[in-house]
Amino acid sequence: MGAYLSTPVTDKEVFEGQGQSINYGGGSMQGWRRTMEDAHIAEVGLSGDPGCAIFGVFDGHGGAEVAKFCQKYLSQEVQNLEQFGAGAVEDSLIQVFHRMDDMLRDHKYAEELEQLKTKDDADDEESRAEGDGDSAMSMDALEMIKRVFQIKRWQGEQPAGSDGSSAGTAEGEDSLASEAAAGGSSGAAAGSSGNGSGSSAAAPPRVIEPADSRVQAGCTAVVAVKYGNELFVANAGDSRGVLCRGGQAVALSEDHKPAHEVERNRILNAGGFLSEIGGVCRVNGNLNLSRAIGDLKYKGNNELPPKDQIITAQPDVRRIALKPEDSFFVLACDGVWDVMSNQECVDFISKRLAGGDKPADAACALLDACLAGDPKAARGVGCDNMTVIVVQLEHHASS
Repeated sequence: MGAYLSTPVTDKEVFEGQGQSINYGGGSMQGWRRTMEDAHIAEVGLSGDPGCAIFGVFDGHGGAEVAKFCQKYLSQEVQNLEQFGAGAVEDSLIQVFHRMDDMLRDHKYAEELEQLKTKDDADDEESRAEGDGDSAMSMDALEMIKRVFQIKRWQGEQPAGSDGSSAGTAEGEDSLASEAAAGGSSGAAAGSSGNGSGSSAAAPPRVIEPADSRVQAGCTAVVAVKYGNELFVANAGDSRGVLCRGGQAVALSEDHKPAHEVERNRILNAGGFLSEIGGVCRVNGNLNLSRAIGDLKYKGNNELPPKDQIITAQPDVRRIALKPEDSFFVLACDGVWDVMSNQECVDFISKRLAGGDKPADAACALLDACLAGDPKAARGVGCDNMTVIVVQLEHHASS
C-alpha cells in the first residue's frame, strides 16, 4: 500500500504522572504509517523546582532520529542554560531549539544519531513517497557512490562524469553505479591497503561527512513549560498546543506553513523556492512545513543567522498567565489536527475528563477517534503517526 500498512498499528505507548498542581498523561500510536517517527517528553520538577514542568511533542519526518534526539536531550539542555535558572523561560526555549541544531551538527553525536535511525528498510521508501526528493536508487547504493567519490578525490582522481565541484551530479552517479554495486572496486580497494600487507600506500583518512549530509531528517516541535502560574509554549512547525479556558479552545501556537507571508518571505530571501504539489505548498518541492529542528540541508546559508534560514528552528513562544477557568491544555502532532479543530479537541477531552477519565485515557481515546478506517477513503487524513499529551491543571479542576 505504498507509504501505508495493510492494517494500522493501534498499540499505544502510554505515559502519565503528577506534579505540583498538575496531572498529566498521554499516548503515542503508529497508526497506518510504516514506521513510527514521533517522540515526546514529560518531566516535572525541573532544576529542582516542584512548580516547574516541561512537556513536548516531536513529530519526525524523513526518519525518527531527530525526534528521538530531542526527546533525549532537549529537557536537560534547557535546564543547563543560565537564563533558565534565572527565570528567562522564553529566551531559554528559543535558545534550546537552536541548540538542538548545533548538537546535530556536532560530529561527536554522529554515531548516536545513526543508532537512533529507524532500521526498517521501509523508512527510505516512505521518505521518497512523501516527496523527499531522493531518486529511486537505494540509499545503500547512494551511500556507496558518495564514498567512492570521496576516496577518488582523496587519491587525486577525477571521477568520470564529474567536474570535481559537485560530488552528487547525475553523470557521476551513473558512471559509478556499477562500481558501487561491486563494492567500490579500485577506490574501495585503495581504502583497504596499508594495513600490514606490505603496501606502501597509506590508508585514506576517515571520512567525516558534513552535518547536512549526515542528518537528513527533521522534526517539528511544540514544547510547553509550566513555570509557577505561567505557561510558555514554544512551537516550530505544525504540531500544536491548545488550552481549555472555560470550555473554549485558546490557541497556544500557530502552524508554520510555507504559504504564510512571513514564512514565504524568509524562504525566498534565503534562496529557497516554493512549489505547489497536489494542492500542497512545499519548500524546495519537499517539506510542507517551514520551521523544524534538523533538516540541516536547508540551513546552509552562512551569510544568514539561524532564524533566517530556508527552514529554521526558531520557535514562536507564547506566554500565558493561567487563570482559574483554565482546566487543561493539549499538545499534539499534526496528525490529530488534520482530523479535529482546536475546539473539537477541547470538547472531546473535556467530555472524557468530566466523565472520570484520567488524562492518559482521554488522550488514547482521542488517538482512536482520529484514526482513519481506510486510508484510501480518507485520502490520508487520520493515517499519520499521532501523539497527544493532556495536562490537567488540578487546582482548577472540579473534584
